[in-house]
Amino acid sequence: MKAAVLRGPYDLRVEEVPRPKVLPGHVVVKVKATAICGTDVGIYKGKVVPPRMPVIQGHESTGEVVEVGPGVTDLRVGDRVVLNSIIFCRRCPACYAGRVNLCPNGGLMGREVDGTFAEYVAVPDYNCIKIPDSISYEDGTSLIALATVFRSHDKIRINPGDTVAVIGQGAAGLLQTRLSVISGAEPVFAWSRSQWKLDIAERFGARVINAGQVDPVKAVKEATDGAGVDVAIESIGSSATLHQAMEVVRPGGTVLFFGIAPASLDDFNGYAMYYKELKIVGSRGMAPVDFHMGIKVVQSGKVDLHSLITHRFDLDHVKDALELVDKRPGDALRVVVRI
Repeated sequence: MKAAVLRGPYDLRVEEVPRPKVLPGHVVVKVKATAICGTDVGIYKGKVVPPRMPVIQGHESTGEVVEVGPGVTDLRVGDRVVLNSIIFCRRCPACYAGRVNLCPNGGLMGREVDGTFAEYVAVPDYNCIKIPDSISYEDGTSLIALATVFRSHDKIRINPGDTVAVIGQGAAGLLQTRLSVISGAEPVFAWSRSQWKLDIAERFGARVINAGQVDPVKAVKEATDGAGVDVAIESIGSSATLHQAMEVVRPGGTVLFFGIAPASLDDFNGYAMYYKELKIVGSRGMAPVDFHMGIKVVQSGKVDLHSLITHRFDLDHVKDALELVDKRPGDALRVVVRI
């Protein structure tokens, strides 16, 4: 089969490799579509180094079950599935508690184990979530991002009538915006420097702020009579935007640090955390239940995944797709590799 194999930083080659064999408790999935996220770019550039190389990259995927191994009872050949890319052991305290995203023995497809920039992939049956015919394979790749948003909202509380600010309107940021709106928050402020992304956020029900034209913190404070918001969601992952989130949230409010943070934060304002009695919450990955919640809300028509896809590539041009996300992030939302 054809697969994109990473042999070193930036050294990604589309090669012929053996098709994976089905094992007990596993299925083989014919990959239909795989989206690219920032983690893929980090692995590709060597900033997130896999424990082993070579490795087939890719992890945000949908496909069709084509082989079923011994012991598999809930899946059949022909089932349409989205893949939970989190690897977990199902034997540790975190897994027993249902927090498989925190499994200390786990990992990620496309990093610790071979991923989905390939024609076929073998996965445990419990990493497959069935998707209805109403969700296309391409749109279904965004269920992974939506699941991470649901996981993060499980860590905070957004009540009807709360005010929310979402900093950054990438694909996940836009989903944060939309989920905040349908949770009953009013208003939901969405800020970004990209007007075309703000246009989508506005269609999603947000009050938009172009951070390239005005001071977004000042704009939100003025719109809330100086109080600030109840919840600030940082979806970029930088010291500067975390600082903005802590500024814009009201005393006693909550900051959700959803973006993947750097290892060290410059000028972290610990005094503001103390003085305003802030709650700062982190979130990582997703659990199987989050996929089911995402599928339900998409089927209801309340969340539109299709509008997030801006670019499509085939497997032979996956390196071009990674370079686009790396070099021109302002031009893209969801970049999908069709396989």
